[in-house]
Amino acid sequence: MINLEKLKKAGLLFHTGLLLFSIAPALIVFLLLLVAGAGFTLSFAAGLLTITAFQVYGFLYEKGVADNPIPLRLSFWTLKALQSVHTFPHHTPEKMVVAMNNRKALSETCRKFSSDEVLILVPHCLQNHECLIRLTFNPDSCERCGKCPIGNLLEIKDRFGAHFAIASGGTSARSIVEKTGPSLIVAVACPVDLSLGILDVHPIITVGVLNEWRNGPCFDTWVNTEELEAALELFLD
Repeated sequence: MINLEKLKKAGLLFHTGLLLFSIAPALIVFLLLLVAGAGFTLSFAAGLLTITAFQVYGFLYEKGVADNPIPLRLSFWTLKALQSVHTFPHHTPEKMVVAMNNRKALSETCRKFSSDEVLILVPHCLQNHECLIRLTFNPDSCERCGKCPIGNLLEIKDRFGAHFAIASGGTSARSIVEKTGPSLIVAVACPVDLSLGILDVHPIITVGVLNEWRNGPCFDTWVNTEELEAALELFLD
């Protein structure tokens, strides 16, 4: 389900973003103590301790010990700021969020979910643009012609018995999650929507699967259904 090599790179990027963010509060602590007369050595040690605290919290989140995604958010927005000056390739921070979230989700595999607790949530751009059926309202009306992956996804849904929904956007996705009330979401989307959605639905456990842009972004996209199916096999009872 998850490429371990990608996880290692994402972990390094996650801690780098957290480190860069922690420099500012560490510097503030250092200067405040220095002005207060604590001395250079003590002030410097307090600054280092601040940086270390951020890294430790990040490590605890990464291992699933800490549940709050604050370190992931901090790292993400720091990397996004750096991306604005072309430090990283496009969508690098978003892909880091997805990978780190999946890494954390793996720590929950000891907990098994019933099919009724699981929601498979996919974007409408997976549907072939020539299809005349409005699947966002009724996915089961799909004729499963094979021109898009929706048919295969519905077969997986039928096999596992999970809830299934097609979202037309972020607002639609949030509404579906609120209506369904799942304990586990297996979500398919582009890097931007998936990363923001993962951060938005906390504390619901989410496994993210990136869609494939075979015809460009948001147009006749595709998904590796085997990856999605592997996620369901890991978590379902």
